[in-house]
Amino acid sequence: IVNLGWQVGGVFFVILPPLVMMNFDLGFLPWRYLLAGVWIWYLLLAGFWLERFLDWFFNVFIITDERIVDFDFYGLIYKEISDAKIENIQDVTYKVAGFLPNLLDYGSVLIQTAAQIPQFEFMDVPHPARVARVLRELITEEEVEKIEGRVR
Repeated sequence: IVNLGWQVGGVFFVILPPLVMMNFDLGFLPWRYLLAGVWIWYLLLAGFWLERFLDWFFNVFIITDERIVDFDFYGLIYKEISDAKIENIQDVTYKVAGFLPNLLDYGSVLIQTAAQIPQFEFMDVPHPARVARVLRELITEEEVEKIEGRVR
């Protein structure tokens, strides 16, 4: 559902060239120019769709019992991978804003750390309250391990 906006926009842009050709007299242009223009239009649209899909598909977060890892994909040639130990987490906050996110139970989880990366933001996470609860439990478990001397 978080991808619905750009998908609907993409469908609109798919049907735009035929609508323009039907409603405007483009007879003054040679058919080869029209064909080249339509091909270029659809190639750019395919590139847009591919970039948006990859942006969504490769933005991943992983939570283990020892650390959190955030993979952020920005465009086709830039990615950022950040991680922090559970013991460095200072604060966990989740946000669910809007009718649709509340209805479908998705939102953002914000994690403040004492590590080199001060804030992690997991966007469009399903069940953000559950993710925040799991992180808090892992923080508590890590503190208990420190007190008992079981830290690795």
